Amino acid sequence: MSPDELFKRPFPDENYVPPDQADLRKQALQKAYEIAQSITTEQAREAAAALVRPPVDRGPMLRAINAALAVAVALWLVLAPPAWLPQSARDRRTPEQRELGLRLVLAMEAARVNAFRDAEGRLPVTLAEAGGDARSANYAIVDESRYTLSATDGASSVTYDSVDPLRQLLDFGGGRP
Repeated sequence: MSPDELFKRPFPDENYVPPDQADLRKQALQKAYEIAQSITTEQAREAAAALVRPPVDRGPMLRAINAALAVAVALWLVLAPPAWLPQSARDRRTPEQRELGLRLVLAMEAARVNAFRDAEGRLPVTLAEAGGDARSANYAIVDESRYTLSATDGASSVTYDSVDPLRQLLDFGGGRP
């Protein structure tokens, strides 16, 4: 078999004549007419009614289901909270522990201010300039070589004056500075 013979279309017989376009249209119309006649009147009515029938609106039902799910999840989170959910419990620290935490914060901030003063030769204008966090302590400049730091957490408060040695702030057994 030669390569040219692969693409030749074999006809059923030698006298086969392919149909022209008019014959093909006539055959298609004849088939469509047969299909149309096979449809009963009742089937046509059902098809027309299906086209006229409005679609079912499932929006209110879906909103009700979503609301019910939201309420169920909220109840679950309130009544049986999972371990990964942060719990807001009252602070169980003793006043001594609260004061200890404030003293450590003030000691850290005072060390930053002292390091800034040693490096720059002046006190920082703000605690943030020294690298501290203004939310953790209140910083006030008394004069060009003296400053105060104070912090409170509601139940306890601690104040540090730079004329006092830093060791006094860290002396947890002693009195309040």
